Amino acid sequence: MISLNNRLHTVSPIEQLQKDSGQNINDMHLDYAAANIPQMPQATFFKEGNIFVNKHHRFSYMPAHTHNFVEFNYMYSGGCTQYINDEKITLHEHEIILMDKDIIQKIDYVGENDILINILVQDNALLTEVLNNLAQSDDIVTKFIMNASRVDAVHNNFIIFNIHDNPVAIRIIESLILKSFSHDRAKNHSLNLLLSLLLTELSNAIELASNNLADTQDGLLQMLKYINDHYTDTSLAKLGQHFGYNKNYVGNKIKAATGQSFQELVDKKRLATVKSLLVETQYSIAEITEIVGYKSTPSLFKLFMKYMAMTPNEFREQHHH
Repeated sequence: MISLNNRLHTVSPIEQLQKDSGQNINDMHLDYAAANIPQMPQATFFKEGNIFVNKHHRFSYMPAHTHNFVEFNYMYSGGCTQYINDEKITLHEHEIILMDKDIIQKIDYVGENDILINILVQDNALLTEVLNNLAQSDDIVTKFIMNASRVDAVHNNFIIFNIHDNPVAIRIIESLILKSFSHDRAKNHSLNLLLSLLLTELSNAIELASNNLADTQDGLLQMLKYINDHYTDTSLAKLGQHFGYNKNYVGNKIKAATGQSFQELVDKKRLATVKSLLVETQYSIAEITEIVGYKSTPSLFKLFMKYMAMTPNEFREQHHH
């Protein structure tokens, strides 16, 4: 089996073109001629799941761009110079930068031994997958994820960590990269767990730089955690009662912070669980319906048609192929 190191150092077709031409190959077809800084097309990356991992193309530079998803850059080997909101950042081997949505990023020329790994995370996954697996704490990583998941926040935050002396974090991120190459049914679920493990480990890593992060001590994190833990049998009234608030106050608070209603958060948590069970298990539709707290299968079919425009059976068939 080809090693991770050899796989990452193999020259890709785009890299060969850039090496031969000395030019940046615009494989994303971004409109750099327009007055506005182009945005990366989210739909390109998340066709198979809510986490996308790839190697940054070497032998060229990356012009200024922005995106509406969270991105982590890991310097597997070598180094590179980036500009984050026009601030010059130099990444060295085994350093990782966490970037919120709406960051303006550009990357200088990277050479043969400069292996930069991009880990892209779809924004709605922050609430339904990643945040659910993090501890309820006030560490800077949880603050970052919490802020990135909110619609009422300023999304220009970044944090840089050095994991050079943290072999556990290095092993986790290398496992995450390796898993991204696989084609097994549980791939997306594994990527979510590995990313959550990595973020937990980063809480103990050396923080090199960051900008100001909003304070999250308003109870919202605990409410979101409660929804994730009790989505099968909770209600807005139960949520309000648990935290000692009127249900209307809690509903408005969640909507203002996340841009989604309480019911939408419950639906998307159910949907994420159902998708994993359809792909990774042989449970029947009736069994899955019961697991996620529905009383009848039509409710499950209605959920799927609303968000996926297909039936659960069609989704399972598609992914088993």
